[in-house]
Amino acid sequence: MQAEKDVPSKGKKIYLIFSLVFFGFLFLGEVQAVNMTIPNAVIRGAVGGEALLSVCYSSFSPDLPVIRWLLQREKAVTVVQSVGTVIIGTLRPEYQDRVLVFENGTLLLHNLRFSDDGTYDVEISITDDIFTGEGSITLTVDGRMICVFFNLCISSKLTLRVIEIP
Repeated sequence: MQAEKDVPSKGKKIYLIFSLVFFGFLFLGEVQAVNMTIPNAVIRGAVGGEALLSVCYSSFSPDLPVIRWLLQREKAVTVVQSVGTVIIGTLRPEYQDRVLVFENGTLLLHNLRFSDDGTYDVEISITDDIFTGEGSITLTVDGRMICVFFNLCISSKLTLRVIEIP
């Protein structure tokens, strides 16, 4: 009788690979990653107002993060890129004097325009970390509401009062 060769099954191969990867990370220490949370994935704002696109990240690295905010269009548009709170590169003209990046990665947009409406992607990366934190926030920009009230008195005097609601 011929001795059968011990050929590992597909399941055994997957188990061995998984074990090697798991124990490899175990001996390297914790996996370095940027952990990010987004408290509100949908934000509403009004033309001329402000919108706070809030995120929060954590990392084991002491290095400053590179924070990148993109607005999704046919081709993604970079809104701002920063190292910590310091904006790097040149801002597009439509964002000049309208953006502020906070230490936790949050983006504040001033003087909202209808063109600001859309989905914003945020990427937070740190040199020492293997994995980048990523997320999305949808911003809806509404026009200002104007209410018109008419007061008609018996004396046939018409009073018009316009109130702008921000």
